[in-house]
Amino acid sequence: MEKVKKIFMALTGVKAGVIYLIILAILTVLGSTYIKQGATYIEYVKSFGDFWAKIIWLTWVNNVFHSWYYQLLIFMVAVAVIVATIDRFPKIYMQAYGRIHKKLTEKDLKSKNKLEFEVNLPFKQAFEKTIQLLHSLGFKKVEKVEETDKEIYLFAEKGRFSRWGMFITHVGIIVFLVGAFMGAVFGIRGQIEIPEGESRNFFFKFREGSLQAGNEIHMLPFEIKVNKFWLDFYDSEKFKGAIKSFNSEIEIWQQGQLKQKSIVQVNNPTDYGGYRIFQATYGKTGDIKRAKLIVVDYRKMLQLMKEINEIQQKLATAKTEEEKKKYEKILKDYEAKSVVLFSSAPRIEYKFGDKFIKFNDQNLTVINQTLNYKNPMLINQDIYDPVIVVRVKYNNQEFNLPILADPNVAIPAFNQFGWKYGYPYLIMIEEFEPRYFSGLQITKMPGVNLIWIGTVIVVFGIMVAFYTVHRRVWVKVEKINENKSKVYIVVFAQKFLESTKERIKEKAEEIFNITS
Repeated sequence: MEKVKKIFMALTGVKAGVIYLIILAILTVLGSTYIKQGATYIEYVKSFGDFWAKIIWLTWVNNVFHSWYYQLLIFMVAVAVIVATIDRFPKIYMQAYGRIHKKLTEKDLKSKNKLEFEVNLPFKQAFEKTIQLLHSLGFKKVEKVEETDKEIYLFAEKGRFSRWGMFITHVGIIVFLVGAFMGAVFGIRGQIEIPEGESRNFFFKFREGSLQAGNEIHMLPFEIKVNKFWLDFYDSEKFKGAIKSFNSEIEIWQQGQLKQKSIVQVNNPTDYGGYRIFQATYGKTGDIKRAKLIVVDYRKMLQLMKEINEIQQKLATAKTEEEKKKYEKILKDYEAKSVVLFSSAPRIEYKFGDKFIKFNDQNLTVINQTLNYKNPMLINQDIYDPVIVVRVKYNNQEFNLPILADPNVAIPAFNQFGWKYGYPYLIMIEEFEPRYFSGLQITKMPGVNLIWIGTVIVVFGIMVAFYTVHRRVWVKVEKINENKSKVYIVVFAQKFLESTKERIKEKAEEIFNITS
């Protein structure tokens, strides 16, 4: 039984706890800084070589935070702290609250912690000044232990609460470790990409030990709707055009009711229902979020172009300078008419999700739209060739019509797909905005509140332990003659003993008016 006790104490003692903490720190640094978590075996071979890749794989360092030994170490640290607390608490409690002698003894008077003052004061006045001294030192309650005609014994104590500092700190560590253990075992993390205007009530969990989403879905007890996504850019010349932050305006819906509306930004998450929602990434969906369309009367445009061509031909064949100036003036007039034609043309607003584009008596059905019909991959390089394809019903005919942005492409395409059916309206994209998706990282760490509470308790315990001091003083006021007295003070201080003695000495010389 004695051997079992020794083994238990060796595994759970203070020294063992320190070793566990050092190992935990090393593993944490490895897992968070040097060794990518959740990567494939091939990636480890490329990064560290075949030998170390095998070691990493076999020892689970590729998934260190979810490994059995990492969680066991957290548990053992907690046990070591609990054992240390149980082992030391009775002794500390007895030192602070146990029975002590309050009357200064002859043995105490031989202590090196004794201060002695001979004062030119009558006995009663010396006693009163001594009380004043103790109060000025922060001893609020001074106990008169014994009194005779020639002697008065006093006892005072303060800062006894500082003895709880160690215990409070240990409790905080235990609460912190319980929270960390709960997070490691029961925590859930993942990510979801939500396009603007859409909602999701689930996210894809990260692969074990990785920050990359897998295929496993975690259902949420609420829905997240991304109302709006936008980018903030730096204003300074040095960083002009560089992205400063990306942001999402989200709504939380539960059981058909709007519960919360928040702005999620980089480093500014939002919380709801035990979940924390972070702004993690973003991208373009490939859709057109908003577009301004211009509708031009194609017959007027063709007539104008015909007349311009005729003037250009006359200008090219003009024989005199006077004729050239005449046709150049007419040509400028036509250019002004072209500007008027396009500037006065109706504009139509298109938004993603619109099923129809309406103007005058026209009702065009939206079939498809994209930011780049030539190469969708180029949208990530901000290279766009947008198109909106609509279904047109005109003069008992049905046909698909592409609406494009580049006039050099839009006009030939309209000739082929619209004008040949006699459709008179050339529609082009004048302005547009890309539609984004918001990449949100979602976590549920059931122990996070315990981690915060534990941290606060630890800080409070350290403050109690370091910034408060347990002090006791035993005092004897002795009558020498009618005008002289002697004051003996024996000092105990949990820490800072010498500075405590020095302060008492300085204060006593001041109050008793003792000159060196």
